[in-house]
Order: sequence, then structure tokens, then C-alpha cells
Amino acid sequence: MAIEQTPKNELPPKYYLEYFNFVLDFVQEKYRHILKEDEWRFLRKFYCLSEDAQCLFIRFSNRRGLFFRVNKLSYSELNDIPALLNELLEREFIESLNSEKHKTFSKEILGVWTTKELVGQFSEPISQLRIDKKSSYKKLKKEELVEAILQDFKLNEIVKILNNFEPIIKVCFEYEVTFMKFLFFGNRYLDMTEFVMRDMGFVQFENHDDDKLVARFSTRKDAEDKWLITDQNDLFFQLKDAAPALEVYDWFMNFADSVNDLSEVAKPSYERLIIKVATFLEKSKLLDEAILVYRLTEQVPSRERQVRTLQKLNHVDEAFSLCQQMIEYPKNADEKFYAIDFLNKLNTKKRTKKSTTSWLHQAESITISIDFRHQVEMGVVDYYHKEGKMAAFAENHLWRAIFGLVFWDIVFDPSLVAFHHPFQRRPSDLYLPDFYEKRKDLIINHLEGFANVQDLLIYMGHRYESKFGIANPFVVWLEEIWLLVRKAVELIEFEAMKKILHEMSKNLVEHLRGFPDLFVWDDSAVDTAAVDTAAVDFVAGQYCFVEVKSPTDNLSNQQLSWLQYFQEIGVNAKVLRVYWKENDALEMENSQQPSVDSLP
Repeated sequence: MAIEQTPKNELPPKYYLEYFNFVLDFVQEKYRHILKEDEWRFLRKFYCLSEDAQCLFIRFSNRRGLFFRVNKLSYSELNDIPALLNELLEREFIESLNSEKHKTFSKEILGVWTTKELVGQFSEPISQLRIDKKSSYKKLKKEELVEAILQDFKLNEIVKILNNFEPIIKVCFEYEVTFMKFLFFGNRYLDMTEFVMRDMGFVQFENHDDDKLVARFSTRKDAEDKWLITDQNDLFFQLKDAAPALEVYDWFMNFADSVNDLSEVAKPSYERLIIKVATFLEKSKLLDEAILVYRLTEQVPSRERQVRTLQKLNHVDEAFSLCQQMIEYPKNADEKFYAIDFLNKLNTKKRTKKSTTSWLHQAESITISIDFRHQVEMGVVDYYHKEGKMAAFAENHLWRAIFGLVFWDIVFDPSLVAFHHPFQRRPSDLYLPDFYEKRKDLIINHLEGFANVQDLLIYMGHRYESKFGIANPFVVWLEEIWLLVRKAVELIEFEAMKKILHEMSKNLVEHLRGFPDLFVWDDSAVDTAAVDTAAVDFVAGQYCFVEVKSPTDNLSNQQLSWLQYFQEIGVNAKVLRVYWKENDALEMENSQQPSVDSLP
């Protein structure tokens, strides 16, 4: 339901009124069954306002903060703002500053003034109490000044001084409006600028019929639980910077005891909060407390962090048992290889190489100029170009683009109950286990539907052209990405490509990362006798994926996981260690030494 745009994408004067009404209509249609009397009361009263009064209220609600200075209000599309303020005041959409009603908002009230204005307003009254205070106010930063004023004055005195200087109003119905937007977007992080971004042409969204969009929350409890976790997440970030770590632990465990019946829609956010709190406690050296919090979830990296913490506490048997579980049922490559390495070290009682280190030490190596020390991948690209090969940066964006184009219709299928408003860049369950489980048959059948690589390329090419520019969590819309995608799909064995795509779909949180840095290929006939040994691997298949490692770089567990999987299914891939040319390194070392003339 995009508004009509001029050729320059200029928005009409009251564009925000249409946006707000769209949100209200949408919420009433999708969430009628969960709205309470307070929300219905707001809606009835809002619809009774004049159009311009509605606009002024929306202007307030779209801005940060609840308090506004009357003399600062100026909107070209609204006439007679004083009259509109009176209407809003009479209909209880705003209220005048009141020391009793607004005693919990003291900092917000002072926050609408500049530092200079606050010094000017409060210096004279305070100088009558203490002569030295007037000059001290001028030396304070805004936050310090606010704290000083709150210490030196009672709130009723502050309100009186501010009202004498310039009237201030507070916006009402803040909870109802925020809750309506929360229901519409499904979270409290998106806002009305999404409409503007779309209609100004900055972002294109996949177009869904509004009738096919479904409510994010099935019940009032779903919505309130999700809201609750958002509140607690915000509270944690306040507490961790202001309270002792042990108090943070007590707060969170009391909260955890109260959420035994949490709605499914809120659980992913709750588990992320658990990890944040446990990590904070671990860094604060409260190891026993950290383990108790980690045990509230198995979300990555909970089990790995438990093992590390148990080891610090010398609880080796518990760590051993948990590692066995991680090996048998790993949630990602980090868990799997960490557990394997931990048990190997424990069993041998000797210093052992990590799996990633062993793989790295077996890798081929080349030498390049030290001029590339800050952009080692570019140096390897240059190396391959000199070998007569084509080389391009691939890493994760190549594979994400292939995945996004192949599975576009499945990812954006509204019938799978994962799209809830017009501005979703991805389905709400994209990074949850449900994504694969709900679409497993669709994914398998879709891949089996391609008879050969030509079928696959035609399908992907059509999606690239018809969907170009539409927001997608996988595809970066650059013209060169399609050239790279097409070349990779042409060269990789067809069945292997399908296996990789299927493997990615099983766990998008983990399997969208860790791919090799470079894609190297050769379209020409190759004389193997004349080719450097580091380039031989891709002669047969005319391509190779290359993970580049500088002398100080390490291989990650997820990178190792993909390299092993590629090896298993016959996809050409390898690690390439890079060293600096000896003369270059020597010159570099000498250039960093003081000259004889400069010695004392």
C-alpha cells in the first residue's frame, strides 16, 4: 500500500498521517482479538481528533522523548499550532508539565534544554543559595549539570523555573502508541522510517498481498512475553554498567524463576539474553554463577563456555561429559572441534595440536611481496593473476548469493506463516531451527526439480533480473555478483552444488559463514607441467576455492568444517599459507631499525 509518488519520490506534506493510519488499520485487522480496552479507547479518541490535531500528535509520537518545548514547534503543513495544542490538551493527548505527575521523568524534562539554557535558567536561583554554585554550573557537562540541578532543587522548583521560561508539554498515550507499533513490526527496534525508506526509493521490499500477512503474535500473552524480554534486555544493559555483578546475577535469577511458562515466540530473545548475562558474569570472574546461567540454555556458545569455565574451576569430569555430548550432537563446528580438541588434550595428557592447527600446518604455501601485508588476499589474487588464472573475492557473499537466488521463492513464501508486515527483509523464523524443519520437503523437492546445471542457471538468472534491488538477507545487489555466481555454478559439479545448498539450509545461523576467501578459476587449456604446484589443484575442474592465511593468521572451526565437507563431496578447495619474500621481509626489518647516523 505504497503512497503515490512524484517522479522525484517527494513525499506529500502529511505522508506520516497515511503511514500511521495504515499501522492502525493493520493492527485492528490482524490483532483485534488481543487488543485491550486501553488500546480501543486510544483508537476511539484518536479518530475524534481533527486531521491537523492527529498530525501534530503523530509528529510527537514519531520523535524521541515524551517532552516538548511549545515554542520550538514548527511544521509547515500545520496551521495554528497553538489551537491544535489546545485541542490535544482538551482531548487528553498531551498534558502540561506537572511536578507530581512527572516526578519519574526529571532527567527527561531537563534533557530537552541545552547546557547553556540550563546554566542560564538555574544559575540565578542557585546563586541566592550558594554564591559558588553559579560559576561551578558553567564548568559542568550536560549530564553532570542535570545531576547537579536535581541535587540542588526540588522537582516542583524545577518545573516552576522551566514553565516561567517556556511552556513544556508531555505526550500521552505513549504506551498505547508504542504497543500498536510493536504489534505491527513485531519488535520495538523498527519504526516509521521504514515507510519513508520505501517510498523515497532507498529500499525495495518483496511485495506481499496484505491479506497473506499473518499476525506475529497469536495471543496477548505472546505479545506481552516478547515485550517483557525486550524490557529485561534493556534493563540488563543499564544494570551491567551501574550495579555490582553479583546484584546482576541475583536480579536475573529472580527474573528467570518467574518465566517458566514463556511463550514460544519470546524464547529465542530470552535465550540470547541468557547468553549475554552469563558472558557478563564469566568476564566478571563469577564463574559458578556464570555456569548456572549458561545452563538455562543450550544455545551456542553456552556448552562451550561451560566447558571452559568448568575447566577453570577444575571440574574436569563435568567438562569431559559435556564435551562427549557436544561431539555426539554438535550444534555447530565450533562446538564439535573444540570438544574434540579438549578430549584429545585430556586423554593424551600432552600438548596437542588443535584440529585447525593440524590442517593449517599441512597446507601448501606461497611467497608474495610484503607490500601486501595489510591486504594479504589481494596479494594472492595478484599471484594467481600472474599465473594466468582468474581470481575473485568470494568468501561468504558468493555462497549467500547463490543460496538467496536458488531459494528465493521458498524464503519469501508468505504461506509459511513467517511474514507479518510489509517491511520484512526476511522471514521471522529465518535463523531458527523451525526454518529448515518447516521447509525441508520444499527445499529437497526444489533442488531435485532441476534436471541439470542449465536449468539451475536459467532459474537463478530469472530471479536475479526480476528481483534485482529487492531487500534480501542473502544477496548483495552488485552487477559483478551475478557474473561470479554464474561462473561458480557452471564449474562446480552439479550434484555437489545441490548438496552444499541443502547443507546450508539446515542451519543458516552457522552455515552462512566460514567459506573460503577466494574463488580461482581457469577458462583456458592448461599445461600442467608449467604450472606452479600451488595452482595444480584446480586444473582438473578448472577452479578452486582458496582459504588464505597469512603467517600470523589461524583457521577457524567453521572454515575447517566447510573445507572438510568440500573435500568429502569432491569440491576443489584448500588452505594456502602466505609468507613474505625473504628480501622484502629483510628490507622491511632493516627499514624499521635506526640508522647508524641516528644512533646516540
